[in-house]
Amino acid sequence: MSLLSKNSRSSSSDHNEKKQIIDGIDEASIVGVIDHHRIGGTLETAGPISILFKPVGCTATIVTGLYEQAKVDIPKDIAGLLLSAVISDTVLFRSPTCTPADREAAEKLANIAGVDVEKYGMEMLKAGANVSDLTPDQIVHNDMKEFSSGNTTFTVAQVQVMDTTDLLDQKQVLLNALEKLRAEHDYAASFLMITSIIDESTNLIFAGNMDDVVSSAFGKDVLDKEVYLPKVMSRKKQVIPPILSAMK
Repeated sequence: MSLLSKNSRSSSSDHNEKKQIIDGIDEASIVGVIDHHRIGGTLETAGPISILFKPVGCTATIVTGLYEQAKVDIPKDIAGLLLSAVISDTVLFRSPTCTPADREAAEKLANIAGVDVEKYGMEMLKAGANVSDLTPDQIVHNDMKEFSSGNTTFTVAQVQVMDTTDLLDQKQVLLNALEKLRAEHDYAASFLMITSIIDESTNLIFAGNMDDVVSSAFGKDVLDKEVYLPKVMSRKKQVIPPILSAMK
């Protein structure tokens, strides 16, 4: 999460890589970084800043700890927002990125917000898993991030659903949308993770000449621009590292 200050206003974004930051970053002043992602890209600052990275499932877990460290009470509405972030990032503690610290923070935040973690979390995931009103272009842009290895840049988007059947039934349409995205920006490849919350698995589909890389990364044969990845839910921990490694 890069903390930005511009014209006396502040904003934040869930990453620390320049390729993923909001437009206008070169005119903004970065005053701090709080994050749980890998360190990458070419982020530069005019002077020294505060940086805090922790290997947890969600940046909101770190922010919750900072509230406690500063002995500042967390307002009920802010607790709800932070809790929602933890639930989303850890997929209600199902993601391999989830740590005991995330669970502990979620319990504390749920108490402040006055909700049951499991009940609220499942209702939230179900609501977010409904992608029926999204166009193919919107789906392949959903939660999309850019990554680079040398001069090669690719994107990985992700949708988390309760049932992957409907999306996989329109796989060719989604592949066409991915190819349009890839070609328009001259990416080496554009990936889409179709992740099942219930089965805790991912169907990874992609556009671009990356069959050999994908096959090497996951030890699987690529079938019509797709690999099935059981027990894979995390882009950050289970998809990006093997792809980057296979590209070297």
